Amino acid sequence: MSQIIAVAGTSHSPVLAMEPEVMWNQRAEADRNNPELYDNAGTIRPYADIESEAAGRFDAELTLDVWNDKYARAQAALARLGQDLVGLAPDLVIVIGDDQDELFTRRNRPAIAVYHGEKMATHLPIDHGSETFNEVQRLLGMDGAVYPAHAAAGEHLIRSLVADDFDVSASAETEADGGFGHAFAFAAGRLLAGYPVPVVPVLLNTYFPPNQPSPARCYDLGAALKRAVDTLPGDLRVAVVASGGLSHFVVDTELDRTVLDAMASADAGTLRGIDPARLNSGTSETRNWIAAAGAGAHLATRWTEYIPAWRTKAGTGIGLAFGLWA
Repeated sequence: MSQIIAVAGTSHSPVLAMEPEVMWNQRAEADRNNPELYDNAGTIRPYADIESEAAGRFDAELTLDVWNDKYARAQAALARLGQDLVGLAPDLVIVIGDDQDELFTRRNRPAIAVYHGEKMATHLPIDHGSETFNEVQRLLGMDGAVYPAHAAAGEHLIRSLVADDFDVSASAETEADGGFGHAFAFAAGRLLAGYPVPVVPVLLNTYFPPNQPSPARCYDLGAALKRAVDTLPGDLRVAVVASGGLSHFVVDTELDRTVLDAMASADAGTLRGIDPARLNSGTSETRNWIAAAGAGAHLATRWTEYIPAWRTKAGTGIGLAFGLWA
């Protein structure tokens, strides 16, 4: 039968798409105007309050030289991850990511969904009133490209998960004017650029209450995915990619390092026990990594790279993270 031979985790932030002088400044301005900034305890706070509480401890992180250095480190880590993953020659990649109104809307937003179509088409840029951000979306992979999917593997995962008491939603096609968002487009178009491996998207509702899966449920889903792959016909070498995260828009280095350390030591208890109150907004994408950890608990850590990329005096930004387990 088949086996999971690798787990990879990658951030997919807009700050990876364009040089800091443009994009990091633009995202910083968005942070300052964000009325729903969650602090590290999971409480919505005004930006001014969070900046005041920071008391200047992030000021030294806000120079262009520091930003350019972190940008270069992140690009190098992303390139390394893609090369290492392709070097393992997987026959199939399961991408665990979140949908942000690209496929699902308030009319229907499943907690867990698995796609079992023949192809994966990406969404074209969604117009946010900024041509710069439209270009960033294209650079993240949202360009209408079509990638091979694996319908039979997707259907097998669905049947196995249902038999394992996961009531997953199933989808085999997208709307004519729709497509998969940046979590999946980034994995196929940027991380695995040029490597024509079929993918099976697994979609978690990380962002939107009230039906976000708990950390424990995410980890258990990953373990169930491994059991499904173990019975997948074809002797396929399968890689799992967690797309998104880690903490943003207020960086939580303690949470990020807890997740990476727990993945390094296969500490299921810590990952399953993370307080959901800390997984809000962009930080909610940590759920994708927790699920991938459940799928790769049998693997050893090859390497990780963590880059807390602060961009304002309040400590907003993103915990950029990359890692490989094999």
